[in-house]
Amino acid sequence: SCRAETMPIKRQFRGDNRGGQDSSSSSSRERHGFGRGGILAVLIAVVISEHQKWTKRMEKQLKEKLKHLEDRHKAERNAVVRLQHQLRHKVLDATSSFGGNGNDDDDGDEKTRSKTSQNSPQQFGPAIARAQSCFSRRAGTPRQGGSLVASARCRLHFDVEFVPKRSLEGLEEYSHAWVIYVFHANTNACGTKNGGAVKALVSVPRLNGEKRGCLSTRTPHRPRPVGLSLGRIISVDWERGEVTLGGIDLVDGTPVLDIKPYVPWCDSVPEATAPKWVTRAIEGEEGGEPLAIGEVKLASPEEETREKVKRAYEDRFEIDSKKGGKKRRPLYENPDDFLAFVMDTLRLDVRSTRERTAKVEERKFDTYRVTLCDVEVAYVIGKEGDGVVTIVDAVAVEPSVIPGSADLDRPAITRNDNDKYFKK
Repeated sequence: SCRAETMPIKRQFRGDNRGGQDSSSSSSRERHGFGRGGILAVLIAVVISEHQKWTKRMEKQLKEKLKHLEDRHKAERNAVVRLQHQLRHKVLDATSSFGGNGNDDDDGDEKTRSKTSQNSPQQFGPAIARAQSCFSRRAGTPRQGGSLVASARCRLHFDVEFVPKRSLEGLEEYSHAWVIYVFHANTNACGTKNGGAVKALVSVPRLNGEKRGCLSTRTPHRPRPVGLSLGRIISVDWERGEVTLGGIDLVDGTPVLDIKPYVPWCDSVPEATAPKWVTRAIEGEEGGEPLAIGEVKLASPEEETREKVKRAYEDRFEIDSKKGGKKRRPLYENPDDFLAFVMDTLRLDVRSTRERTAKVEERKFDTYRVTLCDVEVAYVIGKEGDGVVTIVDAVAVEPSVIPGSADLDRPAITRNDNDKYFKK
């Protein structure tokens, strides 16, 4: 009976002892923070940290891959354009050597000769004049002439051996003239795209890239690349065979097919109509001119930037061309007139539709450039909505080997180069 009485006591003692051990272990875990909740929190923190590191690595790799693809695309595009330029030269040489008399004995070349002639500026016959224009490159030339850039200048140099000097006599009695010419700077002029077929639809800048039929627009990419522009007659020098025009949008080196005086009573049609997207800029409708820039200014200090632009213009006519070009008479009598022209040009957004409509962070460039009178002008454009262009730099450059075409050997300004042009 005594044994029976002591058994519960031992069990109770053992139970109490275990309870003491559990209590001690629990408080130990609490002291060291190793409870199940703490361990879970540590694991979550480790997983988040590793995920963040992985995300940063992937983001870096994607940026590097995107940069590589952009560089590759640019290199391929430059290679295609360079080949198109070379092909255009070959076409011009070929059509010149054919002579167009049809007396070649090699009938096997007839199709080649026909195709070559069809895609060449020479298909319209020899040019009667060449344009010396303030717009040195196709990129940056206004998308229409007339009053858009009224201060623009162009001098037509006529072939006096083909066009008698006195052919221009009397033209000075008119205020304006029509100029018919070839879009010689088209990169697809030799039929290297779509097997030589013309694209039916083109992106319209004033519609932010919306498509319209090529023949319902003024696009240079047409079945026959012929342009028509109206210019203000500034002077006619028939002894030299020169006509200087203002407010006209020809690119430097443009081959001119004909020039005709503007006759108000038959050329003007007061009741003529056009789509709203064409007329809203002049009718003061909502939205106005979609390419308009709110303000064009000079980077601070303004006087230093002003002198830089003017000096670049003076330098252009003091240095000898390294590419064999002849020194040409300036289109502007003084650098101040040239500076005014630069600012007039930049009052319209000459960037591509893609670059103009992109968000600030998605733009390809921070700094842009336009070549006018063989002076490369660098500028920045403000954040979306403020519409401010700031001219930051200017330097004289050599004329293009092919007048009016881009200088592919000169690298584009990228975001990484921005600091050397503009300090915020």
